[in-house]
Amino acid sequence: MHTINRFYPVLFMGIMIILVICTYPASAINVGGAKYMDTVKAGDTVIHMITVSTQATDPPMDIVVDVWGFGQTETMSYSSLSAADDTSPYSARKFITLDTGSFHLDPGDTKKITATITIPNDVGSGGRYAIISLHNAPSGSGTTAYVTAIAVPVMITIANSNLQQKGSITDVKAGEIVTGQPLRITTSLKNTGNVHYYDTKNTVTVSDSSGNVLGTVSTTPSVYAIIPTYIVNYVVTLDKALSPGTYRVKSEVSLGDGTVLDTKTATFDVKSNYVAPPTEEGITLTPQDAAVLVSSDNVTTISFPAGAVIADVAVSLKAFSRANLPTLPAGLKAGGTCFQVDGLSGLLSKDATISVRYSDADLAAAGGDVSKLILARYDTSDSKWTLLNTNVNRDTNTLSATTNRFSTWAVVATSSSYTGGKSGSSAPLDTPPVLLSLGLIVIIFSLGKRGKN
Repeated sequence: MHTINRFYPVLFMGIMIILVICTYPASAINVGGAKYMDTVKAGDTVIHMITVSTQATDPPMDIVVDVWGFGQTETMSYSSLSAADDTSPYSARKFITLDTGSFHLDPGDTKKITATITIPNDVGSGGRYAIISLHNAPSGSGTTAYVTAIAVPVMITIANSNLQQKGSITDVKAGEIVTGQPLRITTSLKNTGNVHYYDTKNTVTVSDSSGNVLGTVSTTPSVYAIIPTYIVNYVVTLDKALSPGTYRVKSEVSLGDGTVLDTKTATFDVKSNYVAPPTEEGITLTPQDAAVLVSSDNVTTISFPAGAVIADVAVSLKAFSRANLPTLPAGLKAGGTCFQVDGLSGLLSKDATISVRYSDADLAAAGGDVSKLILARYDTSDSKWTLLNTNVNRDTNTLSATTNRFSTWAVVATSSSYTGGKSGSSAPLDTPPVLLSLGLIVIIFSLGKRGKN
C-alpha cells in the first residue's frame, strides 16, 4: 500500500499533463438577424428580430442579452462599449429596448428576441450606432470555463438628413526598416463625417529624393464600415530595395466610388541598404516522397523526409514581420530573421529538418555572440513560444534544428537574464500528445503491477 501511495503524485502529474495539452471545445450558439442596417426616419419605430438556437449536441446554457455602445479599434474591427464609455454623439444605445434581458436555452432549442428601435424626432442628421450583445454565463471552471459571445451591430442612417461622408488622415509613418523584413507604411484615418462608409481604400506612392516614383501599392477595399469619430489604420507593404536616403510617401484614402477623402505626404529615412523580403515559396508534400522547401533568398531550407505527412498537403514559406511577432519570453530578443510556414496545421509523422542562415541583424541582437542564437517557433494552438535545440554551424553561418510542427518562426537571441534554456519553461519539447498519453498508460500499468506486489 505504501508503495502505491508513493506513485499517486506521479499519476496526478500525468493526468495534469494530459489535461493541459487537451483542447476543450466551447459551446456555440447560432444567431439569425446578426446585423441590423437600414435607413429610418426621425420619429419612426422599427422592430428587429434576433433568433438564437443551439444544436442538439450542445449543452444547455443561460443567455444574457444587453445593449452596448458601438466602438471600433484601429484594426477596424467592432467593439462593445459600456454605458460609461459610450460618449459618441452618434450613439443609438438609448434608442433600443429588448423584450428580454436573459433566457435559458436547452439543447436544440430556439428563442426569439425582439429589439424595438425608436428614433427620436430631434435625432439630427447622420448615422446612429449600437451593439446588441448576446453571451452565455461561463460554463465549467478554471481552464475549462467558456463564454460564447455574439455581437449584433446596429447601424442606422437617418432618412432625409444631411449625410456627410468625410475623413481626415491624421498620420502617415513607415515602420521599422530591417533588411529582409517587410517595410510597412501605416496610414491613420479619422471619420470626421456624421455617417459610416464602406469599401474605403488606401493608395500609397513612394518616391525618392529626386521625385522618381519607386512604387505604388493599394489596400483591398475594407470590409468593415468606418464609424464616425473613430480612427482606423490602413497598412501597405513596400516590396522595393532602397538605398540610403530620404523617401517621400504620398498616401490617399478614397471611397468605393473613387471619391478621395484625404491625401497626406510624409517622409522617412533609410540609414543603410534595405533589401525587401523574399517572395512566398511553396511545394506540395506527398506521403511517399521526400521534399525540400527553400525560400526565394536561399536563407531558409526545410527538408521533409518521406512519410512526414499521411496525405498530400500544400505548404508555403514566406517572410513574417518582426513587428507582428507575439511577445517573446523575458530574456529573449528577436533578430532580423522571421518567417511563417503555412499549410501544416497538425504534427508531422516524421520530423523535418530546418536550416536558417543567420543575418547581421540576428548577430547584432546577440551582441555578436552566435552561440546565443536559437531557432524559436510560436505555436498558435497553445499561444506559446517553443525554443528548438539548435545546432550552430559557424562555417556555413547556419542554425539548424528538427521539428514536428510548423507555424511562425524567428531567430532569437538569449541574454544573461534568460534562465529557461533551450527546453525550459518557455520552451516546451516537441513531444506529440500521443506520447504523453502513452506515458500516462505506462504510469497506470506500473501502479497496477506494484499494487499486486
